[in-house]
Amino acid sequence: MPVILAVLGALVALSVWYWRFKMMREASGEILDMAQGVRAAARRFAYRRRHNVHPAESVEDARLAAAGIMAAVAQIDAPLSKAEIEGIAAEARRTFNAGHDEAQEIAAFGRWIAGQCGSSDDAVRRLLKAIHRHAEGDVGDELLAMVRRVAAADDNELTEGQEGALATIARSFERSPQTPS
Repeated sequence: MPVILAVLGALVALSVWYWRFKMMREASGEILDMAQGVRAAARRFAYRRRHNVHPAESVEDARLAAAGIMAAVAQIDAPLSKAEIEGIAAEARRTFNAGHDEAQEIAAFGRWIAGQCGSSDDAVRRLLKAIHRHAEGDVGDELLAMVRRVAAADDNELTEGQEGALATIARSFERSPQTPS
């Protein structure tokens, strides 16, 4: 009987270690994919980080800034979910007429640039400046609708913090945050 218990214990221990190794491998693969997406986006969109300048203030493409704002607002309530990440890419395809690969790169870069800011409020503030500098035309309503759709991707409900971020965006364009999507 003790031999059977020892064998079962060893099998359970091996199973646990195998499962942990598998999870670490999958997580590292996701991190590597994101890093490759960020590098590809930086090349495609000619992103150049400037010395002694915050990375968000080096963004010269309004599409990348918008993706960063979408990511920042969506992660106010919790870390970005798969639905929110896919939502950012879908918005890039729909609004920016980006192809699949380009939309994935925009989404990856948006996640990265939002993460460089430390807080969602800081990301929204810094990236709104980039949009005002580089966007052509009146983009306020469109940006509000995109951010609202991505932030509501999981449960169709926005948190108080997300509503506050939408209000900040609306104020920067002098809009009502309740713009219909």
